[in-house]
Amino acid sequence: MNSAPLQTSEPEADASTSDDAALIRRLRCFDTLTGLPNRLLFNEQLALVLRIARRNGTAAAVMLADIDDFRRIKNSFGHRQSDVFIKAVAARINACLRAGDVLAGGVSANGSLSVARISGNEFAIVLSSLAEPHDAQRVAQRLRESVSTAVSIGGNEVFPTLSIGVALFPGDGDNADELIQNADIALGQAKANGKDRSQFYNAAMNKLAADRLALECRLRHAVEEREFFAVFQPRVDCRNGQLCGTEALVRWRHPQRGIIAPAGFIEAAEQSRLIVPIGEFMLETACAQNLRWQHLGLPPVPVSVNVSAAQVSRADFVSTVARALERSGMQAQWLELEITESLLVNDAAGAQRTFSAVKELGVRIAIDDFGTGFSSLSYLRDFPFDVLKIDRSFINGLPAERRTSALACAIIYLSHRLELEVVAEGVETEAQSAFLEANGCHLMQGYYFSKPVAPDVLEQFWRDSMRRQVAHAPWSTPQEPASLNS
Repeated sequence: MNSAPLQTSEPEADASTSDDAALIRRLRCFDTLTGLPNRLLFNEQLALVLRIARRNGTAAAVMLADIDDFRRIKNSFGHRQSDVFIKAVAARINACLRAGDVLAGGVSANGSLSVARISGNEFAIVLSSLAEPHDAQRVAQRLRESVSTAVSIGGNEVFPTLSIGVALFPGDGDNADELIQNADIALGQAKANGKDRSQFYNAAMNKLAADRLALECRLRHAVEEREFFAVFQPRVDCRNGQLCGTEALVRWRHPQRGIIAPAGFIEAAEQSRLIVPIGEFMLETACAQNLRWQHLGLPPVPVSVNVSAAQVSRADFVSTVARALERSGMQAQWLELEITESLLVNDAAGAQRTFSAVKELGVRIAIDDFGTGFSSLSYLRDFPFDVLKIDRSFINGLPAERRTSALACAIIYLSHRLELEVVAEGVETEAQSAFLEANGCHLMQGYYFSKPVAPDVLEQFWRDSMRRQVAHAPWSTPQEPASLNS
């Protein structure tokens, strides 16, 4: 006769133990902020989906979705409000994905869970039983549309966008690690292509990713070994032929490839945020060199330095500028920071606060490449600019192209009315110089006057120009290697 099982605890204790186990599993497998599955549970269920797909001979897809510019949002609104933002976006993604589309993160009594949060601003989805790759594209499009309306945080409206990378099973990998890795590569490409888009993985991306990683590693070494240096391009006042400013431009002295211009490394530096130490080096180098010229008896003029969004978004940016001035001993009025319109679009309110603080130091602010971005006139109203630089794309067609000429004249007129200095970039011919001066733009830089050159070469040109004092005359720059060109 079978005896009943031995009761070792009260029923209430059994219930308590069960509750504790459920709590432990939830803490182990679910994200505490959004309530979504975490990376651990996603990986377990992705492996299950792939086993089923192999057995049934069906296709599947792994998608990684990243909230664009989340670092900027976090820096602008703080941890608490950025958590509110993450929860809102996660809820929209989760609601968007129908149970029939997705099996991701785990299975509950109510059906499949649709999305996992695998890092601060990154979500993962696996699509099972795909009829065709376009199904994944349709889901990605729906995801991006679902999050695109405004989220209210801290009394402000923020419009989120997603970049999405997609890897297909079995073509892009036959195991979870490969698929996640390749989806991540595709995600990186989507962000590199301008964000707010989806990108399918292809094999060529492996080489691009490997090349990018190698370049980033080499850049880190270059920062440590101080392989960067500055060249300077003069700004000329065509009314008297005199140098009235300089622009500091970075170059990389690569041990094997020789001198590399910014086009060969700046994008990688920005993506890896190595632009921050490079930018700090350029600030300190430019200030020190400008003071050195003053000590040599040359008249004081502003030196301009380009700054990136990655630098400006840092809490210590203003103190970094102040430190560069202090270390060099140069007066703040002789430093000019150049910013682009795209930097303002990313975080106009934060940039306005930052550059107001920079202006309090006595530093000049220039808007660079004006006319090529969003060209919002409100920037000219709201920001403390001293200088407006007309982009070279508005100079190239002068004076022959009627519409280009009209736009250039309009920008010059607007600058004067706003009491801004206006500088034409990329001036390459006497005809361009003559047209600009006739229409009120007297400050110019470009190959017509000089290519970017070493400090000692510029010093000699500078002294020669002081002797000549001839308007409209190019500076007879000796030929520099093409790799030094800006």
